[in-house]
Amino acid sequence: MTSYFACRQFARGVVDIRTQLNGALHRLRTGCLWDELPEEHGPWQIAKERQNTWFRKGFWPVLMEELNRRGEATPVRCEPQAPPLEVTSTIASESFKRDTRSTL
Repeated sequence: MTSYFACRQFARGVVDIRTQLNGALHRLRTGCLWDELPEEHGPWQIAKERQNTWFRKGFWPVLMEELNRRGEATPVRCEPQAPPLEVTSTIASESFKRDTRSTL
């Protein structure tokens, strides 16, 4: 997979790349927010930036396909983003007085 990008894409930085990847995967498995990422995965900002970079460059889908191909995957937590919306309405049979202009 390293031939997919230049070697510097995988150069070690402040936090080990495996640690960053494990942080991103932990977030997907648990549904936690970035700022709730456990400290064992390094600073959440770095893991988030790494994942965003891989998304932008098209590497994230390649990585996920490879991980899924190699063995059993842990399901990603899927929850509805918003509760279902139901709109109802009624028409009142009473007649209403029309508003009158204000004297102000």
